[in-house]
Amino acid sequence: MMMDDDSLDRALAALPLEEPPADLYRRIMAQTVYAPRPAFRTWELWVVACLASLAGWLCWLVGSAPHAQERIAQATSHLIAGAGLESMNTVLWLAAGVSATWWLLQLTLPARPRRIEVQ
Repeated sequence: MMMDDDSLDRALAALPLEEPPADLYRRIMAQTVYAPRPAFRTWELWVVACLASLAGWLCWLVGSAPHAQERIAQATSHLIAGAGLESMNTVLWLAAGVSATWWLLQLTLPARPRRIEVQ
């Protein structure tokens, strides 16, 4: 039996349908649009947990070494002297530059509208 679009539409409209449940719309919206989203994905939590445990293990390994505080202080002073940060003025200018860079990166400038060439 061959039917055209109009007769198919009439046949579908004539089918007896049940009424949907009263709270169907609310349940669909609660499961889709208003569903709470997790802040982090599972793999991200695993990566953070693994990195934190590795960092904790390394800190324990370094801290439990003999004369660890002396070695850490000596390495820090060598790093500071090697970077030229023994002067307080240098440290303050570096901090001002990092701060200025941070605030400039936070600026959002309005985008210019593009010109569309009419052909």
